[in-house]
Amino acid sequence: MAQLQKIRLHPTFWLLVVISVWTGHFLEIITLCILVLIHELGHIVAAWSYGWRIQSIELLPIGGVAKTDEWGTVPAKEEIVVALAGPFHHVWMVLFSLLAFRLGWWSEEWTTYFIQGNLFLALFNLVPIYPLDGGRVLQAALSYVVPYHLCIRLTYWTSILFSIGLIGWGFFTSFPLFTIALFLLMTNIKHLRAHHLQYLRFLLHRHHHGISHDVPIHRVQIQQVTTTSILHSWYKECYHVFELTDRKGNSLGFIPEERLLKRYFEDGDLSKIQDLVS
Repeated sequence: MAQLQKIRLHPTFWLLVVISVWTGHFLEIITLCILVLIHELGHIVAAWSYGWRIQSIELLPIGGVAKTDEWGTVPAKEEIVVALAGPFHHVWMVLFSLLAFRLGWWSEEWTTYFIQGNLFLALFNLVPIYPLDGGRVLQAALSYVVPYHLCIRLTYWTSILFSIGLIGWGFFTSFPLFTIALFLLMTNIKHLRAHHLQYLRFLLHRHHHGISHDVPIHRVQIQQVTTTSILHSWYKECYHVFELTDRKGNSLGFIPEERLLKRYFEDGDLSKIQDLVS
């Protein structure tokens, strides 16, 4: 089993701690810390079950971010399961709190707070903002239906729009929420500007490791051969066979994806690939 090397708290977490001490809600913030940690352990256990390598965990007041090399390179099904494992753990915690109340271990007031905390963390993390769980599920789901380059950009643009909405909500309701939403907005703007690096990493992984799970074959017809037109047509959950055609649409032959990737990473240019046709 892979080992977790580091757990750190995001600055917004410390801000929430200071506010809780100032307002006399220290016990509540300790409970929140425990809930967030259990939430993140749900991700870790699911990730380890697939053999993922988790380098570190950064905890925020509303969840955590696992640093791993697997996001974007493993099957989308695994990404969805790992992303949903965190919110799922809040289900059994709510059930446990109801049992504790029924047995007389917990007061009604404490049980209500515990349930509300779990529901807030679960629902907030399902908002489609990357890198929250909902954002990761969105990206994995989109990878089934649109080319992966477009999938990445759509994920970040959606995340930016929802982050702006949360900033407006937090401005009028909660300063910690406003701070977290602002952090999420800046994070997604940064990711959007560097989205080509994430896509290049995906292609590089496909070049070195191929595709290890059963996926449908996607045939792509290309007439005007440019590096961009070829690379941006790639689906994450498909194996690609490119059909080169002339201007009349007549087939000139087929090129499997591994040949194109080999040519791209060796020469950096796909404008002259006729010699790869089989």
